[in-house]
Amino acid sequence: MNNDIKLDKWKISADSHCCTDDFLESVFFTGNGRMGSRGYLSFGQKDYPEKTGLFIAGIFGEIKKGITDFVNLPTPIYSRLQVNGFKDNKISSVKRTLDLHNGKFTADYILKCENVSLKIKEERFFSLKNTGLLVQRITLFPNDDSEIKLYSGVNTLCCNLPVPDDQTKKNKETVQLVSINQKNILDNEMSIQFITKGTELEINQEIAYHTENLLLDDNFSDDEGAGVVFKATAHSKSPLVIEQCAFISTSRDKDTRIKKINKNWSFNSLLHENDMAWSKYWETANIEIYGDENSDAALRYVIFELIANNSSKDSTVSIGARGLTHTRYKGCYFWDTELFMMPFYLYTNPEAAKNLMQYRVNTLPQAKLHAKKMNSDGARYPWMTSYDGSEQCESWDIGASELHITADVVHALNNYIKNTADKDFYATGAAQVYIETARFWMSRYTWENGTDKVNLLFCKGPDEYCGITSNNLYTNVLVKENLQLAQEAANYLNENNKEKYEELGITQNEINDWKRLEDAIKLPKDPVTGHWRQDDTFHLLEEINLRDLKHGDEASYHGVCFDRLQRYKVIKQSDVILLMSRFPELFSDKEKEDAWNDFEPLCLHDSTLSFATHALFAAQNGFTEKAEQYFNKALFLDLRDLMNNTGEEGLHLAGLGESYQTAILGFCGLSFENGKPKLNPHLPEKWKKINFRFFYKGKLYEANIENGNISIKAM
Repeated sequence: MNNDIKLDKWKISADSHCCTDDFLESVFFTGNGRMGSRGYLSFGQKDYPEKTGLFIAGIFGEIKKGITDFVNLPTPIYSRLQVNGFKDNKISSVKRTLDLHNGKFTADYILKCENVSLKIKEERFFSLKNTGLLVQRITLFPNDDSEIKLYSGVNTLCCNLPVPDDQTKKNKETVQLVSINQKNILDNEMSIQFITKGTELEINQEIAYHTENLLLDDNFSDDEGAGVVFKATAHSKSPLVIEQCAFISTSRDKDTRIKKINKNWSFNSLLHENDMAWSKYWETANIEIYGDENSDAALRYVIFELIANNSSKDSTVSIGARGLTHTRYKGCYFWDTELFMMPFYLYTNPEAAKNLMQYRVNTLPQAKLHAKKMNSDGARYPWMTSYDGSEQCESWDIGASELHITADVVHALNNYIKNTADKDFYATGAAQVYIETARFWMSRYTWENGTDKVNLLFCKGPDEYCGITSNNLYTNVLVKENLQLAQEAANYLNENNKEKYEELGITQNEINDWKRLEDAIKLPKDPVTGHWRQDDTFHLLEEINLRDLKHGDEASYHGVCFDRLQRYKVIKQSDVILLMSRFPELFSDKEKEDAWNDFEPLCLHDSTLSFATHALFAAQNGFTEKAEQYFNKALFLDLRDLMNNTGEEGLHLAGLGESYQTAILGFCGLSFENGKPKLNPHLPEKWKKINFRFFYKGKLYEANIENGNISIKAM
């Protein structure tokens, strides 16, 4: 566990002794949603090019035919220093700070070159006003008179370290996924164009400089990077300042905020514009907790990172499991977005939520191709997708059996429609997805001889330790919802858009078949106790004391192989608990309590999704003490590196999204009934007051809970 992070209401900070720290570089990620970077330093990157770089949403390159990786792009966060002719330097006493108001990252440290020490302050931000801009300022404070050369430009060594789908395997072989297409350096400006391997996407970086007490000297281009050289005869009372504005565009840009700037820019003026854009977002996204300063600050960090990792105005991308903070899982999009992250955007920025849903509508053709490839009808969404919506999972059992993602997509679409009343999106996008996915389910279930029931065979629910099973409860409930929505959508098109109804080839017999399948789906229960079962086989697994498997919060699969884990009666992450948190109205209080007692003691929490879901369920059902325990783990999962993988894998975006849901849907009890929002709070004892805002059906509301007084008002 790492406890070096210091929390303030609107900032986080940490001290370290050296230049490189994987954990801190993950935690101090900053970005504007379209692009971002980890909290590494401009100086001293030569020895770990696979850990530094720039990430842009939707930029993938091929590591082999048909399989992509999220590209760790060459970065303009790059400097080299020569002092009195010496090049080698050592960095120490690093203090990192992240201002949550505006996403400005600051690093203060000592750089020693031979016998000369300099204090250095780095500042950078990715503009939320103009999402094409990365703006930096480096200030050097010399202690002694010295001759200095400052090299500033683009680190072209940046490369990928592809991580296998198998979480237990490591890889040490790097790969370059971009090549330089063009390069121009003129005076104090430079431009460089890259092209991605296989996908042939273009990335352009145009960099302009302003300096103080530094003179243009030369330019450089070598195996490490390319850029401009400035020189100075430094004096202890004269700081050296270099401001750098990088305009970064690509061949697949959709965000209308991306604009070139004129030559009159300055770091401070662009920072002011950025401040205003962030301030506007915080007006709807901020949550204030009184009485618990740590939770207040940590939750604000959660919200910041959810904003900083979502390209909110681009409907051609989604959010990877690690957002823009790492290439883990090849940067692919999973069900994490729909079930765990999307509600945050739904309540704070409906446009962002719509674009995430539009991505799934846009990739419906690929889902149909995937269904065909899997010898099925209709549309089946792949388990792992990148920019084009094609399957990227190379583990055949996971990719083939994690069927629930198709129903997860439909559930999220329905959640969006219910909360926004976006009838146009329903008619032009969601309705067709409901219908095509229903056709997939018709071809995927197996009718049971001699009965009017069906079985969902060869499936795996959210609990990935259950082995390959049948009739997973979570999946079957979501499929029933999927089939209901398909029936409603078909009837809607028949009445309102006959042309589309006929184009899709819908018939009344097909609608009747969907209803027949819906009624035929089994929901497994224990025949003696009447308790809900996770699936048809979980109760047959071998019992074991969890303490024999679990040591601390690190995942069990680091010590026990997957084959063995899938034969133990243990749960990787919440399954039935997750289901009941999403459909609380379908289950009685007694059923929820029984499920908690049955499954909570068996959960290993080997997934970073699990703590927050348990917190949400416990908060929803008034198990306040348990809710607080789980919430504290979920909220500080990355900030305290609880599972010892934040540095190696980046931030856990789904866990962040579920922590937000725990706060407002769990502790505050936000729900919607008869077209109106309501609150049923179960606040932690420390929380004396909480207020937050949320969107519902086009209106912005403000919720306040204090000393038993509850209010919701339209803004």
